[in-house]
Amino acid sequence: LGKQMVEFPLDPPLAKMLIVAADLKCSNEILTCVSMLSVPPVFFRPPDRAEQSDSAREKFFVPESDHLTLLNVYNQWKNNGYRGD
Repeated sequence: LGKQMVEFPLDPPLAKMLIVAADLKCSNEILTCVSMLSVPPVFFRPPDRAEQSDSAREKFFVPESDHLTLLNVYNQWKNNGYRGD
């Protein structure tokens, strides 16, 4: 497993997630999560609008996992035609 992991230009835990995902038949979902974890945070929380920001984030929240929350954010964005508004 370690020899496979070093081939990925990722932190070791993320590389392991991708490799194991193939065995678990969830590669697309894990690839999305790893991608979301590899970019700057998608949630912006300006101090003067913290309450409004938290309210917006709650719409995407998945209580079981932060990773599932990120997957939900991506899926909602995809379902809405990749719009930024």
